[in-house]
Amino acid sequence: MSSKLTRINRTFALLLTVLSLSLTTLTEAQTPVSPNTTPNPSGTGKTVSPLPGMGGGPVVGGGVGPAKVGPANVVPATSAQSSAGTAAALRVRPNVVANPQCIRATPTINGVLGDTGWTPFYSITTGPIQGAVYCSWDSNYLYIAAQTNAPATLLIDVDASDDGWLRGDDNLELVVGPPTAAAKPLVVARLLDAQSSQDSPVWVTTGMDVTQVQTAGSSTGSSQITEVAIPKAMGSLLLQEGVQLGLRVDFLPAEDPASYQPTAPYEPHLLLSTTLVNARTESVAGITPKLELSDTDCVDGQKLFGTLFLSNQLPKDIPLKTVSWSGLPASADPVDTIVHVNVPDIPASGVLKLGYFTLLPEQLPTGTYTVNVVATLYDGRQVSASTTFNVVEPIHAQFIPTPNPLIVVGNTKLTVGLRITNFIPDHFRGILQLTTIPAGWILNGLQQRSVAVYGKGATDTIPLKFEVPASTQPGDYNIDGKIVWFSRTWDLHCVVHVASNQSPASNTTGGK
Repeated sequence: MSSKLTRINRTFALLLTVLSLSLTTLTEAQTPVSPNTTPNPSGTGKTVSPLPGMGGGPVVGGGVGPAKVGPANVVPATSAQSSAGTAAALRVRPNVVANPQCIRATPTINGVLGDTGWTPFYSITTGPIQGAVYCSWDSNYLYIAAQTNAPATLLIDVDASDDGWLRGDDNLELVVGPPTAAAKPLVVARLLDAQSSQDSPVWVTTGMDVTQVQTAGSSTGSSQITEVAIPKAMGSLLLQEGVQLGLRVDFLPAEDPASYQPTAPYEPHLLLSTTLVNARTESVAGITPKLELSDTDCVDGQKLFGTLFLSNQLPKDIPLKTVSWSGLPASADPVDTIVHVNVPDIPASGVLKLGYFTLLPEQLPTGTYTVNVVATLYDGRQVSASTTFNVVEPIHAQFIPTPNPLIVVGNTKLTVGLRITNFIPDHFRGILQLTTIPAGWILNGLQQRSVAVYGKGATDTIPLKFEVPASTQPGDYNIDGKIVWFSRTWDLHCVVHVASNQSPASNTTGGK
């Protein structure tokens, strides 16, 4: 009797198992595959959720999920990973301490990280590739730099309005390859467009002119430096004080950026927030500093003024022990170091305004410099503020021939415009010297003449009139000159291309 009951129990258990498997198969066959799940590569028909940060495709032996069909300018939906299968954890916000402020500066993109012009953003201290990420900005570019302990490809994600990756059409992704001895880092760029439909975002590459992206890099041993300047027109970047960006930079194994496989368009990317600021401040309870400079684009030898505003929110006066002014980088000694020891109190519920003056050194190299001020209280607490200024060339000058190319029909008029942009306070006045004029060409006026531009930041075009003889034959003709201002000289050069000679009786020789 006992053995009979045992056989009945086994048979009943087997029937239950078969029934359970049948119900599971029927349920899976009727379950649609959601955009956030991926077909199981084992072929069982089951769906598996992607690993956090690994994109829409399965991370199995470097495999990728199915591609979506779209217009020719849409990048297929694949995993966010290198060709070797190494993926960026874009679904997971980086576990780093990020700088909430990106200070305005114009660093030189030359593959050499200096001690100024770059704001430390965050450091990556785990994983196979470690290093530091830097950022800066000005009215024309968003600057990104990274220094890594091994060769790396950079994956840069930017949300121009920091309103979420799957919102709007301002979500920019750049893949920047490693530098080589023979070439600058290569760049691939794409834009995520979720403006038309948040449920069906697409990667777009049309109109992404990566030639406008400036890159530079260098390698020393296993260490690598990569610098990138992203123009404001790319990704609809709004570069002005107070704008908050979403930003992250991931380090991937060094490879051709074209081989990087992006995430599926519907995959979220979690970024870090930073605010574009002209000056950085560090406050203490009740006291807020603000630093302003009289100019942000200066020339060497110029006077520079600074003003520190200390706002007191407390109902009592706050005495100050010292206020110290200094400049960075210290090696350049860009501004005077001054320590004030006889400083007025910050008035109760009021503002203390303190002034500063320095004369920038003659022959101070062009670049970005920082003015830093620290106010120390008697209890040892400190409030500080820093802001940057650029040292630029006093003028930018160039020759612009019009028309160019030139068609000669008899004695033909040609205008070469001397375009000068002035960065000197008040006005610029120098001497133009024309040093090379094609043989036979007639200049209207003197080869040496005074030129002037009035107003800082003003641009003026001074016309130089030429008469090109009817005998001039097709070819390229050089015009050279220079502008002299005290001990400074700027060389000028342009090439006039004569496309054809349609004069009734042209000679067979021309003067080049």
